[in-house]
Amino acid sequence: MPLTALMAAANYPPGSPVATPALAAFTEGVITTRVSLPGNPFDKVLSQLDPAKGDVQQQMQRIIGAMSPAEQQQMQAAAEKSPPAMTMGAMMLPRKGTIYYRNQEARASTDALTYHLENYFNATKNSGLLLLAAQGRADNVAYTYDAATVKNTWQTISVTDVDYTMKPTTETASVAGYPSTKTTYTLKPGVANDSAPGPGGMSEKPVALDVWTSAQIPQMLNFAHPVYVKEKQGITKLVVYFDKERKHKLLYEFVSVQVKPVTTQNLQIKTTGQVLDYAKDLNLIGAKTLAIMFGGGPQRTEKSTEGEE
Repeated sequence: MPLTALMAAANYPPGSPVATPALAAFTEGVITTRVSLPGNPFDKVLSQLDPAKGDVQQQMQRIIGAMSPAEQQQMQAAAEKSPPAMTMGAMMLPRKGTIYYRNQEARASTDALTYHLENYFNATKNSGLLLLAAQGRADNVAYTYDAATVKNTWQTISVTDVDYTMKPTTETASVAGYPSTKTTYTLKPGVANDSAPGPGGMSEKPVALDVWTSAQIPQMLNFAHPVYVKEKQGITKLVVYFDKERKHKLLYEFVSVQVKPVTTQNLQIKTTGQVLDYAKDLNLIGAKTLAIMFGGGPQRTEKSTEGEE
């Protein structure tokens, strides 16, 4: 039967658009995320490392050893031109993440070269539990927190309307299958404190951001990404620009969204030993966090981590 006849049978007048079904809101399931530094000379190597597969130093040696001499020289030359802060960021950045979500509860799990991080948040109670454990060493710190007190302490970049000019756009994109709309943030004149003025100079604050949000993604999941942006919808992708030329940048994005049952076990963080209180033990938590992230600190008999399903 011709399409016009089918439309007439369905009471659609000729020439009228056929509406596509609206995508349902995400209410339960598993999201995988990815963080990268596009253009960074070390990004290609570091993105191939997997702490779950053993000694990362040995993995790095194998990956670099498989490169041609020309590729190694090119990476070395690019690294010498890269700002030290970006090199450090590339080494410390968590690469892949998993978020379990159900009924205003979420647990985010991710790995960096030196540490494993899990963060549970209950939006109904406005509180959570965070675990940071060393990779390859029996050393960890766990603490409870109240969102009103901790604010965005674990997020390395904070974007507020005091420092940035926000501009909604009509640009859209599909991120992990979810329609997302782009908003730009630009650092206001006079706010930046350039550590190295001129071409290639990096501001202490990002000079700009592109943020994609989706009405189908819960806003409370924004706690799981490395940048604090006060958006009313869930952030599916963001690009952070650190220099005026927008050469040095960070990309955070949803890779996949699976709508599936999430169990109570999926939302739990397994801890061993003492669980601290952020409001009472801030100094101790800070010291332990730095020791774990930078490879120092005391050795312990057990390491508290949870394997992903």
